[in-house]
Amino acid sequence: MSVLKVENITKKFGIGEATVIALKDINIEVKSGEFVVILGKSGSGKTTLLHLIAGLEKPTSGNIIVDGKNIFSLSENDRSLLRKKRIGLIFQTFNLIPVLTVEENIELPTINTNNKNKSYTEELMKILSIDDRRNHFPNQLSGGQQQRVAIARALINKPAIILADEPTGNLDSQTEEEVLKLLKESQKKYHQTVIMITHNEDNAKYADRIIKIQDGRIKEA
Repeated sequence: MSVLKVENITKKFGIGEATVIALKDINIEVKSGEFVVILGKSGSGKTTLLHLIAGLEKPTSGNIIVDGKNIFSLSENDRSLLRKKRIGLIFQTFNLIPVLTVEENIELPTINTNNKNKSYTEELMKILSIDDRRNHFPNQLSGGQQQRVAIARALINKPAIILADEPTGNLDSQTEEEVLKLLKESQKKYHQTVIMITHNEDNAKYADRIIKIQDGRIKEA
């Protein structure tokens, strides 16, 4: 069963002679429970594609179908609710709330839900080696520690879909391996769909399938 369909997506930036085509006629289908890596060099369009899948940007043309719904036929509020209920996002830029502690940032997606699970918060913090930083604020953390908090926050609701943008980009090699294993284990344990973008071929080893993107086009699927 498909959880995601990307249908004839084209994304342009700018107008007139300044127009840049970031993505051209992209078609992808991802099955429920699949771990897919989108592999490409910097500037290939992979981050733009992930933002479109998440509904954070609108395509110039084409459709993104999540759980059978065209997400761009939904209102902005309904797209936001879809992300909150179904999608865990890991950004390159962390997007942590500066006035919240590590533990509060991780549990932020559980606010106003019935998903608060202290034991799972503890488990994630321990696996990611940030349990001793639980009361620290983002400005008291290294880049790698902030990335680990962002990963824990994305996983805390056990979302059906995880969208990860270079999730190990700020980590040392040992932590990088631990994070990739955690994503794989989470996928298997909770039957999650993981879509991870990376420029590093070594990071694609846990994928069920690799999709290569180059100059805004699918090179190989």
